[in-house]
Amino acid sequence: MKKKDSNEINFLSLLDKPVQLDKAIEMVGIGRFHHCLLSICGSLYLANAISVTSLSLVLPLAQCDFHMTSAHKGVLNGALMTGMVVGSFIWGYVADTKGRRYTLVVSILMDGICNLFSSVSQVYPIFLMCRLLSGFGLSSIPIMYLYLVEFLDAKYRERYLAWMGIFWSIGLIILPCMAWIIMLYPFRIENEYFLFKTWNMLVIICSLPSMLLAFLLTRMPESPKFLLAKGKHDEAIDCLRTMYRWNNKSDDKFPVTCLLQTMPNHVIDKAKSNFFHGLYKSTVELFTSKYKVIAWVVSVILFCSSTSYYMLIMWFPELMNRFQWYETLNKDIQIKKTMCEIVSIVEPNTRIVEKCTDHIDQSVFINIIIIGIVCVLPNIIVPLLANKFGIRFFTVVSFVGSAVSAAWLYFITSSTENLILSCIFEALSGAGIGLVYCIAVDLFPIEYNGMATSIGTMFGKLGALIGNILTGIFIDVNCIVPITFSCLFLIISALLILILPKPGRTNFTI
Repeated sequence: MKKKDSNEINFLSLLDKPVQLDKAIEMVGIGRFHHCLLSICGSLYLANAISVTSLSLVLPLAQCDFHMTSAHKGVLNGALMTGMVVGSFIWGYVADTKGRRYTLVVSILMDGICNLFSSVSQVYPIFLMCRLLSGFGLSSIPIMYLYLVEFLDAKYRERYLAWMGIFWSIGLIILPCMAWIIMLYPFRIENEYFLFKTWNMLVIICSLPSMLLAFLLTRMPESPKFLLAKGKHDEAIDCLRTMYRWNNKSDDKFPVTCLLQTMPNHVIDKAKSNFFHGLYKSTVELFTSKYKVIAWVVSVILFCSSTSYYMLIMWFPELMNRFQWYETLNKDIQIKKTMCEIVSIVEPNTRIVEKCTDHIDQSVFINIIIIGIVCVLPNIIVPLLANKFGIRFFTVVSFVGSAVSAAWLYFITSSTENLILSCIFEALSGAGIGLVYCIAVDLFPIEYNGMATSIGTMFGKLGALIGNILTGIFIDVNCIVPITFSCLFLIISALLILILPKPGRTNFTI
């Protein structure tokens, strides 16, 4: 009882003096508000997973309607990544000037609307443009992490950020389930000017989560750290009161009435600049600050890891389809062939000329669901053990493990082996990339955080773009090339993680 009275005295003593924002967030505690926030941010990540990976299922279904070859598919995947490259750079600046919530609402709404338009595209160029703009909207991934972390007390950040990864895995499970159900009831609506098929309906359904979540986000407050950084002291206090009321399920008055303003003046004035001048100035400030080396290291890590991930993941359904097609036609052949030999034999270019098929074997859906379920496992283990081993340890293990699995793809001779290695690769590399974001958002102060993580994402998507184009070019003629690059980049990522400072440190130099 004496301890409680002492705490009450300490709380009351804070009413008449300013408090550091981190201390005020600690006093808010953890509870319903943060659980709701994690659910919304996680659902954004889930919707992002559906939107990004849906193209890998749409491509085999739409290839006949758009007369696509492997090169066309590579360009389409590349268009999505091109939009993400440009968007990553711009959204980071918008998040630092207009707000985290504002950026997320606009970006995911853009993704949903562009996906909706792409669902009724009748020609390849229009579909390509819609996917380009969708990629622009999808590139706000690091802002989701920023938005979440700026509401959290330091001791809960690693655990909450690590839980984000499980939502991506759930998205990987939901997508093939939806596609499989839709494929069970094929239909075709056609007239002289318009064609609408089952895959068009799949694209529409994939666009709905983004638009729904954009509405839900408008009901949430802006980040208190961003508000204080912009000199909006009273709004930051109101945000903390809302958090306190939700967490404590009461109308008790939040004891803090004044916050210390510790943000640099240029952070407050940044939004007053011309957009392009401000974008340039923010970039120059970051790369001339004491955080410039770590910004470059994070950018290289995301470039290498994302190149490797998207180089293979966007093509796994295609590879599975080719394996199934080959094994179905060659059941009696005893001599087994490697994956590279099979994909060089089963060329969709030849099949489109003779007889185009837009069918996806049901086993492909089952395989993708299995991959998604396996991906859940590391995203459960990491949050539970993050405080014991640290996020950096799990990131290195993830990248090394996925590099080994990527290398072993060259030696597989059956669809079962392909499935096992696909599960390992996607689970570990996907978890590793997510953990890099967890580390990155805790390495920079608020005046550089949005720009630094977004520039890192820009490099990551640039790598993904290059990887997709290379895979589209080499998959039919020499598949050892994408496999080799994937392994090499993952090893580089693992080594660079080791030179990063530990998460939670903000005052550092390299």
